[in-house]
Amino acid sequence: MKDQMWTGDEIEVEMWGCFTTHHRLSTETHVLGELILPVFSSGGVFAAADSRELVVEKTSWWRGWHELRENGIVVGSARPLGFWGQRMSVGFRGLMYELAPVGFWSDGWDLLDGSGEVVLEIRRWGFFRRKVSLTIHRSVHFDLLIFVYYLANARWQEQTAAVAAASGAAAGS
Repeated sequence: MKDQMWTGDEIEVEMWGCFTTHHRLSTETHVLGELILPVFSSGGVFAAADSRELVVEKTSWWRGWHELRENGIVVGSARPLGFWGQRMSVGFRGLMYELAPVGFWSDGWDLLDGSGEVVLEIRRWGFFRRKVSLTIHRSVHFDLLIFVYYLANARWQEQTAAVAAASGAAAGS
């Protein structure tokens, strides 16, 4: 899958695990690989079906910066945009994209290219929202697809933590 571009496909992600979470990406006919995100870690590893490994990591907790590395070389980076930082600027191998939330509760994310066209949709569904669909609308590099899924998942985790903290603060009042 190295240097492979994907077009017009649907990829399903199935998650399991309470602390360390596993995210298996697959099409109808093939398992593409598994993203493993250990608890109390700043990132994780995607083990591709072709034996490659991609490392994803949050490199700045305060600024919300993330990186994608292959063989120790940074091939992708992401940074929040604007004051609230809901949208993200995503750089991948010299090209710029934007990751934008969809819907009030950000149950979905769209990856937009430089002209604002949707390249990839990411949507949660299922019991406890433990399944995710990736719908490819335009040609997208496989490694970018993995990085953007990781970013969307990281944002969902941040939102869940914020809601839990707000609920705890409200209950304590």
